[in-house]
Amino acid sequence: MPDGVTVAAALLVGGPLLGLLGFYDFGLYRVWTVPREEHLALVRSHRRGWTAVNVGFTVATVLTAAGLLVLAGSLAIDDTPRAALVAAAVGYAFGGVLWCAVLAIRSRTTPVLAELVASGAPTEPAESLLGAAIGGLFVSFSLVTSLALVAIGVALALGGGVAAPVAWITALIGVLTTIWLLASGDLIPAVLYLPTLALGVALLLGWR
Repeated sequence: MPDGVTVAAALLVGGPLLGLLGFYDFGLYRVWTVPREEHLALVRSHRRGWTAVNVGFTVATVLTAAGLLVLAGSLAIDDTPRAALVAAAVGYAFGGVLWCAVLAIRSRTTPVLAELVASGAPTEPAESLLGAAIGGLFVSFSLVTSLALVAIGVALALGGGVAAPVAWITALIGVLTTIWLLASGDLIPAVLYLPTLALGVALLLGWR
């Protein structure tokens, strides 16, 4: 029977990989880089793909958060870094709740907006209010998750459990995404899965 660390590593790696299955619709890939009207038209014509993308992100988030919580409870490290790791994992999970809320909201509302625009019906002020709410949730998720990655990396670097370079890279990416967010107000969410994915790979390879 696999130990807790192995289970945690499998969750950290499996979450993002399973999440990638939601990106099966190649015709939807431009949706984040085109103007509003084209964005909505793409969602309207690829509704199943849009739902799959949001489900994929949700799966990746839930499994990654679970992996971090299992890891925090399974590593044989001193009490202080363990406490810091547990707190950081809980923070990551909280950020994940915010992100899942964004995913659930946009999964249902963006296709509705797309239909309204296609029919010529007015979308304001509801669209602006919805955008502001989703934007606030997204920024909160990005900031909480970035800071949690910093704390996770530092706790692992100081407490052990994974190779120090992997831990410090996790912390560094958290710092860089925090700076990116504060400087631009935006962030590519997929970047936030890379440190935990690398952490899971390192654990599976025995880099401790």
